[in-house]
Amino acid sequence: MYTIDIRHKDQGLVSYRVYRKNEADNEKINYKYWKEAKEGDYAVSDDEYVSQVIKKTEYEADDGRVSVYMRFPWGYTFYNPKYPSKKLVVAGRKTNVTFTGKSYIEVQSGQDKMKNLAQMFALKPDYDLAIEWALGAVTSSQRRKWKRTMKSEVFKKMVREELQNLLHEHGLTEKYTLDLLESAISVAKDKKDVPSMMRAVENLQDMHGMKEKYMTKTVDKIESKSVTLIDDITKEESHIEASRTTTKELDE
Repeated sequence: MYTIDIRHKDQGLVSYRVYRKNEADNEKINYKYWKEAKEGDYAVSDDEYVSQVIKKTEYEADDGRVSVYMRFPWGYTFYNPKYPSKKLVVAGRKTNVTFTGKSYIEVQSGQDKMKNLAQMFALKPDYDLAIEWALGAVTSSQRRKWKRTMKSEVFKKMVREELQNLLHEHGLTEKYTLDLLESAISVAKDKKDVPSMMRAVENLQDMHGMKEKYMTKTVDKIESKSVTLIDDITKEESHIEASRTTTKELDE
């Protein structure tokens, strides 16, 4: 069992409890299958998480199609009553402010703006120039927001993928890099000057992310988060995270 604090405009701060099915049974909590639950009821998801239905609303589109919106403490979903195969899975959700439960940055990574920004940054690793080229004129606050996004692991991964594409287009594949490394070793054995070639190989290895493939990272995190919901629009109020990262080489 865990709790999620949500601040409602009309109710103030409310602490919601999310149970596993066996915990709810032990607490003698009455719940229904999530599609059958009404607003205020406890509902069980397909992966056996039990939580309260904060809001349930039915919408009808112009073409007559019906969609049911359901808001829970851990997030929200939509479903069409005509399609009973729709499943509701709670486990693995990182946030309650997106439909999929993925982080906001992960959602952004699938959008054209982020893709264009990653392409520009791969060509010219300058924050301001990449933002200007990819996004055009932005306000100071928007620029600060995009710079924070560009420092995230999600964005760095996108840039590495763009670099990979660019390198492959020019025939600079991983195999080519390994062939260069083999040549550098051969030259070194002949006691010739090899520093320049080694620097080139190391640069290519970095661009390919080849060094990272032979490293493992262990991250210990201490995390505190509170989430605010106001009129069905949620936002992360605070997120304080302390981490210790240990990097070590893998044994062959």
